[in-house]
Amino acid sequence: MNFSPKTEIAPAPRIGLVSNPHSRRNRRHLARVEARVAQSPGLLHHITRERGDLGPALESFAREQVQVLAISGGDGTATHVFRALFEHRPFESMPAIALLPGGTTNMNARDCGLHGSLLHAVERLCRWAEGRPVKPVYKPRPLLRIEGAQDQPALYGMFFGTGTIVAGIDYCLHHVHNKGLVDELGPGVALARVLWGLLRRDPRFATPVHARLAFDEGEDQTLDMVLCQATTLERLVLGMHPWWGGEKAPLHCTWARRPLRHLLRRLPRLLRGRPVPAADGYFSRNAHVLELDMDAGFAIDGEMYRASRAHGPLRITATETLDFVSLQ
Repeated sequence: MNFSPKTEIAPAPRIGLVSNPHSRRNRRHLARVEARVAQSPGLLHHITRERGDLGPALESFAREQVQVLAISGGDGTATHVFRALFEHRPFESMPAIALLPGGTTNMNARDCGLHGSLLHAVERLCRWAEGRPVKPVYKPRPLLRIEGAQDQPALYGMFFGTGTIVAGIDYCLHHVHNKGLVDELGPGVALARVLWGLLRRDPRFATPVHARLAFDEGEDQTLDMVLCQATTLERLVLGMHPWWGGEKAPLHCTWARRPLRHLLRRLPRLLRGRPVPAADGYFSRNAHVLELDMDAGFAIDGEMYRASRAHGPLRITATETLDFVSLQ
C-alpha cells in the first residue's frame, strides 16, 4: 500500500544524500556514487568521514530546503542521523527519508527503503531528482526513542534487542561477516547458531537476563528473560515478523522467558508472527511504552550499548511518524 507523504513533495525533489564512507558497500562503490551524483544538480551530497561532519551536513541541507534526506550507510549510520534530526531539529519540518543499502545487513532499508544494489538505488535516486520516471512509494514509520542507556544521551533507531539477540549480533559481527557472509545470509547463519546454542543450553546464548519489565505504565513483572525485542519495522531480516500483539500501538514487542518449551516446534509460528501458548514462555504485544530495568547489554540497529539498574531503567517510546520512501 502506498501512503501520501505528510508534506507535498515535488516531482523532481531537492534531495540531500549523506554517505558514510566506512560502511561496507560505500567502501567499494563510493567513487562511482560520487560520479553519478555529480550529474544530478538537484541532488546534494555530503560524505561524513567523521561523526562531527553530520551536523553541518544536515544544517546545509536544511538551508537548501531539501525535501528528501537520503542515507547511504548501514543501519547503525542511520541511527546517528536520526538522533541528529530529533535532538537538534535542523529542519523546520521533517524531510522524507530514503534509506539506501550501503551497509552490511541493511535490515531497515529492506523494510522501508530502497532495495537492490547500492548503485541501482543511487541511480533511482538520481532519476527522481532529475524528474525522470520513478515511482515513489511512501511507508510511514515512527522511530524508537530509547532513554536511560548508560553514559549515553537519548538513542534512536528502528530495532531494539537484548538477551540472546545481543549474543547473536556479536556472533554475526565476529564469526560470520568476516567470512564474507553478508546481507541476509549472515544473520541467517547467526540465527541458526543462536538456536543451536539455546537448544544445547550453551551459556553464551542461553544465559538469561534478570529484568523488570513494564508496558504503558501498567503493572510490572520480574523475569529471567531469554530475549526481548521492540521494533517499529514491519519486516525483519529473512522476512521475519515475530510479533502477534493485537493492540493498536506503534511498538511491536516480543519477549521470551525461562523456561522455554518446544522451541523447534514453535519456531515456524514465532517467526511468522502466529500466536503461541504463553505457557511455553513466549509473549508478544504492541505498546506505546516499554520499560526495562536490568544490568545487561542491548542493541539498537546493530549498535551495542549497556543498561544498568544503578543508572535507572530503559524507557522505550515511539517518535512522531516519518515518511520513509522507496523508489520503483
